[in-house]
Amino acid sequence: MKFRISDIVGVVDAQLRGGEDVVVGDDAHEITAMVFDARKLWGLAPSSALFLALNGRRDGHEFIGQAYAGGVRYFLVSRCDAAWLILYPGAVFLVVEDVLLALQALAAWHRKRLTGVVMGITGSNGKTIVKEWLWELLKDDFVLGKSPRSYNSGLGVALSLLNVSPGTGVALMEAGISVRGDMDRLVGMLSPNMVVLTHLGEAHAEGFGSMQEKAAEKVKLAVGADVVVYPFDEELLRAEVGVLKRSQPMMKTISWGWQEGANFRLVKVEAVGGLAVGLSGSASGSVSSGSLMQAISFVHRGTEHRFEIPFLDQASVSNAMSCLCALVALERWDEAHLARFRVLPRLENRLQFMAGRNGNYVLNDSYSADLESLGVALDMLKRQSPNLPMTVVLGGFEQTGMDIGSLRLRLMEMLKGFGVEEVVWVGAEYAGMEGLVFEDMGALLGSAWLSQVSGRAILVKGSRSSGLERVVARLQARLLQTRLEIHLGALKHNFLHFKRLAGEGKKVMCMVKAFGYGSGSFESASALQALAVDYLGVAYVDEGIALRNAGITVPIMVMNVDAGAAWQLQEYGLEPVVFSLESLRGLLNSGVSGLRLHVEVDTGMHRLGFAAGEMEDLLAVLAGSSFRVASVFSHLAASEDGDSDAFTRKQMDVFAGAAAVLEGGLGYGVLKHIENTGGILRFGDARFDMVRLGIGLYGVDPRGVVGVGLQPVTRWVSTISQVQMVKAGEGVGYGMHGVSEHDREIAVIAAGYADGLWRADGQARSGVWVKGVEAQFVGNICMDMAMVDVTGLGCKAGDEVELFGEHLRVETVAVRRGTIPYEVLTSVSQRVARVYVEE
Repeated sequence: MKFRISDIVGVVDAQLRGGEDVVVGDDAHEITAMVFDARKLWGLAPSSALFLALNGRRDGHEFIGQAYAGGVRYFLVSRCDAAWLILYPGAVFLVVEDVLLALQALAAWHRKRLTGVVMGITGSNGKTIVKEWLWELLKDDFVLGKSPRSYNSGLGVALSLLNVSPGTGVALMEAGISVRGDMDRLVGMLSPNMVVLTHLGEAHAEGFGSMQEKAAEKVKLAVGADVVVYPFDEELLRAEVGVLKRSQPMMKTISWGWQEGANFRLVKVEAVGGLAVGLSGSASGSVSSGSLMQAISFVHRGTEHRFEIPFLDQASVSNAMSCLCALVALERWDEAHLARFRVLPRLENRLQFMAGRNGNYVLNDSYSADLESLGVALDMLKRQSPNLPMTVVLGGFEQTGMDIGSLRLRLMEMLKGFGVEEVVWVGAEYAGMEGLVFEDMGALLGSAWLSQVSGRAILVKGSRSSGLERVVARLQARLLQTRLEIHLGALKHNFLHFKRLAGEGKKVMCMVKAFGYGSGSFESASALQALAVDYLGVAYVDEGIALRNAGITVPIMVMNVDAGAAWQLQEYGLEPVVFSLESLRGLLNSGVSGLRLHVEVDTGMHRLGFAAGEMEDLLAVLAGSSFRVASVFSHLAASEDGDSDAFTRKQMDVFAGAAAVLEGGLGYGVLKHIENTGGILRFGDARFDMVRLGIGLYGVDPRGVVGVGLQPVTRWVSTISQVQMVKAGEGVGYGMHGVSEHDREIAVIAAGYADGLWRADGQARSGVWVKGVEAQFVGNICMDMAMVDVTGLGCKAGDEVELFGEHLRVETVAVRRGTIPYEVLTSVSQRVARVYVEE
C-alpha cells in the first residue's frame, strides 16, 4: 500500500487541518498503512500510517490521542477539535463528512487503477474456502491478491482492495452481506470483472424479507461483470442471474449442477481408493472407510470429464465445482490444473492458540504465509500473551509479488515493529538473517532448540508446504486427540450482541469464573479486554490474581472473599463483594485501606446478601473508613422464566429501593446491576446502569432458545481411534450392552467420563456428530473411551467427531442429561486441552 496524501485529499474531498504543507512535496507525505485500532500499531511504520476515526461501537475520535502517542501523524476524521491542533503538533487531519464512506470512495478510486481481473466471491457459505482454493490453484499462473481471511464487510472490502497492488493479475475478493442494501456499497468499490456465487443459505436470513430478496441482493454483485459463475440447481439464484442476463446480454454465465441445463453437469461423485458408494445430487450418501479421494465426474458439451479432490464431504464437491468454473472463465482448466485439485490442502482458516511445553504458549498458523495474515497473527499473539517475550518460527512464504531481498526486509520490519525478540527462520532463502536459521525442516526438528525454549509466546507460521505442523506438535503441551475449542470470534460476537441489547450507555460486566465456564479465564478475559469490557467478575481471589499476572488490567470483582486475603486484594487491585456486616467488618479490621467494595443485596434468591432493610446498618459500619463502594447488586432468581415475571419485577423494585437508600447515605452514586443474561434478554430497566453477562457470553440462551443471534463459543471434539466390525448378536464395552440384530461398524473415540462425558450419555441416550449426522453411543461410557455406532458412514481412524458445539448443541446435551448448560460446559475435564481459535 502506498498513497500520496494529496491524492487522498482530492479523492475523498477532505478539508485539511494542520500540516498545511502536505500538498507541497508530495513524496514526503505518503501513506503506507491504514489502521482503525490505536492498540494495533505494533507492526506498522506509524509515522506513515493513516488512522481511521470510525464511528461504530466506539467513537474512533476518542482514540486519536492514543494513536498520536503511538507515532501516528495522519488522521482521517469527521470532525477536528481546535484543541487537537495544539495538543498534537505535527498532526495532519483530513476532515470528511463520514470516515467509512470516504474510505470506500478511496477504495473505489483505487479499483480503477487496477488493470487485472477482480473476482468477487459471495454466498452464504464457502466464500473463504473457494477464495483460498483458487489461490492454491492459480498461484503459479498469476500475480495474485486476496482479501485476508474473512474481510468481506464494507470496511473489510475497502481495506482489502486498498492492499491490492496495481500489478496484480487476479484479485480474489470476498463480499459478505447481512441486510438489504449492503451489496450496493460493495459493488461500488469492487466493480468485479468476474463473480462467483457459491451458495444461498440461511445465514443472515433475518436481514431480508425473503430468500428471493436475499438472492437478488447477492446477484447485485454481478452488475457490470463480464462473467458469472453460479450453482444451476439453486432456483432462486438461477432466476436472478437470468434477470440480470437479460439486462446484460453480453455477460457470460457459467453454471454447474446435477440438473439438465447446467453448463458443467455433474453425473457421478464417488469415492476412490476403496469401495465406492455413489452420491446423488442431495447431501446424502456415504463413502467407505478406505476412501482417500472423491472423484467428480461431469459432462461439458457432450464430453465427460473427471477430477479428484482429497475431501469426502458434499460441501467440498460444491466448492470444487465453483473453483472449476472459475478456472474455466480464466481459461485454466487443462489437465495440469485439474490435477492440482488432488493436492488441495485442508484449510484451517483460523488461528489456534494453545498451551505449550515448558511454560510456552503456542499460536499455530502453520497453514498460511502472506504478509497480511502475518500481521493478524502477530497482533493476536501480542494481545493474548502480553507478558511473555515473543518468538516467531517462520517458514517459507507464498507469492508476495516481492523479490527475496524486499521480502526479507519487510519481514524484519514487521517482526521488529511487533516487538518480536527471537526469530527462528526455516529455509535456505533466509541464510544470513538475524536470528536462528535452519536450512530446512529436518534441521530444525533435529535441533535442541525445540526442547529448550521456555516461557515464551511462540508463533509458528509458514506456507503449507513448509510442514510446520510438525513443529507445533513438538511444542504443544499435549497431543490434541480430544480438545475443547474456544472460538474467540464467537465470544466477541456474543459480547457485542448483548452490549447492544443492554442499551446505549450501560456498562457490561462479564463473568469469567469457573475457568470461564470451562473455556479458560485468562484467554476469554484477554479477548474481552480488547473489546473494552467495563468489568470482569470472578469467584475467588486466586482467579483474580491469575488474571492480573497474565496482564489483565480492567476492574475485577471477586465474589467470594475471606478477610485473610485482604492484602492480596489491595496488592492486585481486586474489588471484593461484601454480603453481610460480618464480611464487611472482617475487611475493615484487616488493616488494609482504600478497597473498592461491591455490596450484594438479597432481594429474594436467599443465597448471599444484605437484607434490603440493612442498608442503614451497613452505612453506619462503613462510616469514616477509607473504603469506597463501587457498586451495589443483586441476583435475579428466575429471569428466564416468564411464569416468574411478577417475582422478578418485585426483586427489581426491592433492589432499586435498597440502592437508593445506600446512595443517599453514601453521598455519591454507585453502579447498580441486577440483570443477568436472562434479565438482559427479557427485561431492560433504566434504573440500573450495568448488566452482568454470564452464560450468554458463551452462546447459550438460558431460556433454552437456539438461534437468537448467539454463536456457540465452545466446541468439544475428539477423534476416532479405531473402527471395528461387530457381528450381529454381540455386545459392546463393559457389561456387553447394546446388542444388535445386525452387523455394525463401531467407532472407538478418545474421550470418556474422565474427560467430561457422563456414563448417563451411554447406551444410545446421546451421541456425537460425525460425517454430517448424529451417531449414537453404544454400550457404557468408559473412563477414557466411548463407542459409537457409525455403520454406513464411512468413518476411519483419525476422523473428527463433535461431542458438542455447532451441530450438537450444548443445550441439547443438557436436556438429555436432565441438567443445565452451565453444568455441561464446566464438567469438561481440565485434562482436555483448550485450543483458542481466531478466524
